[in-house]
Amino acid sequence: MDSEKYETLTIPSKVREGVFHKVVKDIKSGKAVSCSCKCWSKGNKACAAMRSVGV
Repeated sequence: MDSEKYETLTIPSKVREGVFHKVVKDIKSGKAVSCSCKCWSKGNKACAAMRSVGV
């Protein structure tokens, strides 16, 4: 991954304590492009953490 174009944010889960989402954000657009959670990796659905960054 190109570290100049993307930044990884660690966002705590609002539902499960002690669980963190690793959201990848496009620096240019300011939008979330992927996440480490099952919603994204299994279903390609934006999770709450991604929506908090912007999708």
